[in-house]
Amino acid sequence: MRALLLISMFPLLAACSTMSAAPSPSASVTQPSGVDIAGRWRGHWTGTGIFQSYREDDVTIDLVQAGNAGYGQLVLQGTGAAESVPVAIRLNGQLGTRVVAQISPGTITLRHQLDGRLFTADLKLSEGGERMFGFVRESYPRVGLVLTREPRKAVPEPSAPAPQAAKTTPIPEPQPQVAMVPAPDLERKDTEVPTERPKQQEFVAVQELTAIHFEFDKSELRPDALDTLSTHAGWLKEHADTAILIEGHCDERGTSEYNVALGERRANAVRGYLSQQGIASERLATISYGKERPACAADTAPCHEMNRRSEFRAKSH
Repeated sequence: MRALLLISMFPLLAACSTMSAAPSPSASVTQPSGVDIAGRWRGHWTGTGIFQSYREDDVTIDLVQAGNAGYGQLVLQGTGAAESVPVAIRLNGQLGTRVVAQISPGTITLRHQLDGRLFTADLKLSEGGERMFGFVRESYPRVGLVLTREPRKAVPEPSAPAPQAAKTTPIPEPQPQVAMVPAPDLERKDTEVPTERPKQQEFVAVQELTAIHFEFDKSELRPDALDTLSTHAGWLKEHADTAILIEGHCDERGTSEYNVALGERRANAVRGYLSQQGIASERLATISYGKERPACAADTAPCHEMNRRSEFRAKSH
């Protein structure tokens, strides 16, 4: 009797299973979300770094949307020592990570382009659609994201060109005829005569203006040089009709180009100090010889110091 009852129930069970497996007519139809996430988003991320220290830095996402899906580039700044940020994001660093987005009303799911297990973030979209915030999935301690969309620039409509008035060609008025008389052949003179730089041959050494010396590879004035220059300034004040040429010299170490620049800095340092002592700048000229005119030819420390110098030559107006 039981066997007959089971056999009679088989058709009924088969019919029920067939009915439950039938899909709903609308089950396979994806409704559009009506959400727009395209554009550039900027904000900050929060997490932890070494020894569980609190971290916060900038984050940028550039997204392009196609229907209910999107794709773009995610860049988290300063993640090198942020242990709570997924390794895939940290390894990409400033280059950024390619992500895909799944869009639904009110929520955005960002995933790593290669595998969501590398990085997934669940974000909520604000009511106005201009802010989104959420957390990175399976991050511990949790990594939070807060982003705001940058305003998109409106493209101005081209304006119609303004109508131009018809151009009229003016009729030239007759000009009076003037007889041209040849001008006398006079010698042409320039109103401004350029001043020539004084020739170095015009300057001569003066016994009272002794040389000063510098430290190796330096242009700063030493204390003994300041004392000597103060004496030189007094002599120049007593000889107000005298101009001087300040020479910058170096020892033989280094390239010619470098030493010419160093000699110039030394000469300018002397010129600046004398100007501070009240000597008119137009009385002070400078020149750099670099290492081309050594005072001592031996390759010794005393000779090197002797060559690191500024010398003075004078000329009366």
